[in-house]
Amino acid sequence: MMIRAVLGNPNHPEYGVATIPFPIPRDQYAHCVELLEALEIGDAVKADCKVERIDSFYTVLKRTEMLTVNVEELNYLAKRLDSFDTGEAAQFQAMAHKLELFELKDLINLTFCCQQATVITDFSDLAAIGRNHYMNLHGGSASVDELNALDGKGTARQLIESGSGTITPYGVVYDNGMKLEQVYDGRFFPCYYYEPNAITVAVTAKSEPEDTEHITWLFLPMVQEEIDRALLRGGITDPSEIRLSLEDS
Repeated sequence: MMIRAVLGNPNHPEYGVATIPFPIPRDQYAHCVELLEALEIGDAVKADCKVERIDSFYTVLKRTEMLTVNVEELNYLAKRLDSFDTGEAAQFQAMAHKLELFELKDLINLTFCCQQATVITDFSDLAAIGRNHYMNLHGGSASVDELNALDGKGTARQLIESGSGTITPYGVVYDNGMKLEQVYDGRFFPCYYYEPNAITVAVTAKSEPEDTEHITWLFLPMVQEEIDRALLRGGITDPSEIRLSLEDS
């Protein structure tokens, strides 16, 4: 569990609240949806859940408290964050703080590009800082020969002396020219393998061109409620009007 969120109905606070774990475990998905439906919230598409409280290692998410969010977006964000290592977690939190992001769409998009930033949490090892910065500038990878030839300390000093860092509660962050690209458009979640699955199916509407980017991804097996809500997000209501493509098995 990456996040524990206490959610309520923004229009009817008297209905009470529901505490939901994110990512929602597959065997608890239907139950969690029922809890939210009892409060008349939890729509698959609309942002109708007021975040009364959020508890997570990712303390930067506290800024979403008192906002109204979409439960499926919060679930997808939690899945993305669950895969991050310590370095990526620092990059995500520092950049979210620097850019003052709080909308879930922006936070989701940040998970796809925050790895470009450099965050310094410990200034005692300049060589390590230089190596990490070099890796961040080169897509997160470098050959052994490249790293052996690198003047790590010099690279770190040059970065620090540039004065382009921003102090955050998560370290000093250098954005390295990172741009927040719109990988997630606010409706169709990018394909993301969170758990091992047997079959991956791409679902599109026949009214869309075959190369459309408006794809609803199904990672089978899935519980029926999850499938139904995924199709609803994609605007797919008539089974005769869908196109299925087996992407992976």
